[in-house]
Amino acid sequence: MEYQKEYAVTMRKIGKGKYQYRQKYPDPLLSTPDKIKLKVATVVLTKKTSQAWQQARVILKKKIAAKMSANETSSITLEQLKDYYFDYLDKQDKINKDSKYQSHYIYKSHIKIFLKDVDSSIIIENLTTPYFKRYFDKMLETKSWSYTNVRRAALWNMFDFGLGYGYLNFNPLQNFRLHKLETPQTDLNIEDKYLTDDEYHRLLTEFKKRGRNDYVDFIQFLYYMGLRVGEGGSLRVKDIVKIDGKYYANINGTLMKRHKSSGKRGEFKKKPGAKSESSNRQVYLPPEAVEIYKRHDLGRKFLFVKKTTKNPIEAGSINRYLKRIAADAKINPDKLTSHIFRHTHVSKLAELGVPLEMIKKRVGHSDSKITEEIYYHITGKARSSFEHQIDIFSKNSKFK
Repeated sequence: MEYQKEYAVTMRKIGKGKYQYRQKYPDPLLSTPDKIKLKVATVVLTKKTSQAWQQARVILKKKIAAKMSANETSSITLEQLKDYYFDYLDKQDKINKDSKYQSHYIYKSHIKIFLKDVDSSIIIENLTTPYFKRYFDKMLETKSWSYTNVRRAALWNMFDFGLGYGYLNFNPLQNFRLHKLETPQTDLNIEDKYLTDDEYHRLLTEFKKRGRNDYVDFIQFLYYMGLRVGEGGSLRVKDIVKIDGKYYANINGTLMKRHKSSGKRGEFKKKPGAKSESSNRQVYLPPEAVEIYKRHDLGRKFLFVKKTTKNPIEAGSINRYLKRIAADAKINPDKLTSHIFRHTHVSKLAELGVPLEMIKKRVGHSDSKITEEIYYHITGKARSSFEHQIDIFSKNSKFK
């Protein structure tokens, strides 16, 4: 903007140990050479020293430059977009009052690492799909696919933010796919995805031996309902509703906890919205699950809590306990994860002949390869057993 002038930085005290530095600038959308419409950029610091003044000038200059170049999409750098995106996330966290939780912390961490790995002054619109393919292929040499995919998702969301707010003309990751190396599935490793009846009862016995009826009830509830641990852990009494004499759980969120960097541990909240659109659902409670629900309807914030800390039960604690008791339960520890109860629920419904689409709706999977693999494996075994029974029937009925 040719008619832009630089205004002086001013300061005022706004609270104990807090000083607001302000600088006016012409609104790039409303100002004309004949009529300047002013806006104000601000930053709050804890000091009013000369060094603080200098720091404020640098920060304000950066903020104003961001506002003035909002429509200059062809020259924005990774570093600039990161600043805009982080500022946006901070505002969202403040609105949602969950800045200390994991919702944005992980994405921020991955973006910071990415900017250290590459040149942060790269012009984003010069980036290409092959550039990211080389970067992520190299990353996969030392990192897991899951960890690498979080980095991809973090960058994709930052670029999508830039596209939505007019900083970019396109998302450079839009056509990029992070391909996962698939390993051929066999009957053996499919069976490792769910528990047999005997394994399931052995696990519950080991939890009970250790006096952990809190885990016993929670695990049984997951098993009866086909829930993810985060879905079950975030349940509150008000999420269970009674309709025409039957009980249903409204699954509409997941468990979120404070990140360890916040300095506080053990604080949890329910994050609205389940894992995907299909995950938001209403799930019927069989009588056994209703009994468990009624035992835990004690007016607490969360339905299921650990008896030791009174914190909600989450995936980390379940996984650690499973590894600890695997040997005593005589089960391969690699098989035991918090998802296994959900997968076992799928296997039991498949044994009962429940249609695949109904199973998917119950467990909140619109498209899940593992659900389909378990289903077809179980129904395949049932078909073989059925064919064997037909053989016996025909042999015994043969006319002689």
